[in-house]
Amino acid sequence: MLTSVKVVSGPTFESPVRRYVPPPLEVTAHPPWVEAMLVSLDGDWRRACWPRLFRDTADGRLPPLRDWRRVLAGFFPIVESFPKYMGLSLAKTTYGQRRGDASIRRWLLQNMAVEARHAEWYLDWLRGLGVKPEAVFALPCSQQLRALHEHLLHTCANGSLAEGIAASNWAIEGVTGVWTREVVEPFRAYAGEGARIDAGSMMWLKAHARYDDAHPHEALEIIKLSTSPEGDGPARVEAAARTSLRLYTAAIRACCGD
Repeated sequence: MLTSVKVVSGPTFESPVRRYVPPPLEVTAHPPWVEAMLVSLDGDWRRACWPRLFRDTADGRLPPLRDWRRVLAGFFPIVESFPKYMGLSLAKTTYGQRRGDASIRRWLLQNMAVEARHAEWYLDWLRGLGVKPEAVFALPCSQQLRALHEHLLHTCANGSLAEGIAASNWAIEGVTGVWTREVVEPFRAYAGEGARIDAGSMMWLKAHARYDDAHPHEALEIIKLSTSPEGDGPARVEAAARTSLRLYTAAIRACCGD
């Protein structure tokens, strides 16, 4: 004889509340002061993007591999320190206390996570060119590289949030995104010059050619959100970026012996 079975339904739950996520940084129209800054910095930007080493490589005229070794080994302190510069900018953010600040904080944290392995990828690139990490670590920092590092460190630590972002994420990351996109494919020709060209050795170069495309635009949004057009804020942001661009160009030229 069958007996009826009472079905007891399981517990009911309310729909989960969607977690709070700050809105992403969106590209907006530039105010007049930003347009004026971009025009003013155009010459310095172009010179930083295209020193002889990068231009010749992008055009297929392969400079001596020793020039690439010198530049890459010399710039390791900047690559290794980049998350530190961003951490100093992060320390200036709040969470919702100022317009856009939570979004800026999230952007910095996400990009610091991306930067986590870049020093190792960069050393893999150098190893592919025949330079041992120990030689890179022992290399004295040139006067020009030290000046760039000290400018980035000082600006991110002691300048405004906008000045630090302009000096590091807009100027240096922005320029790097430009030349890496043009150099990544022609650089493979160095395999014929004795370089090891494979997925591991090309990781840093490919990564920057791929993801740095949006960074200067997003960095400009941070600059706009955290700079009042009144007072000397715009002038200080422009000066921080200009100094980065000029020191970057001078450091590359010094590494190449130009």
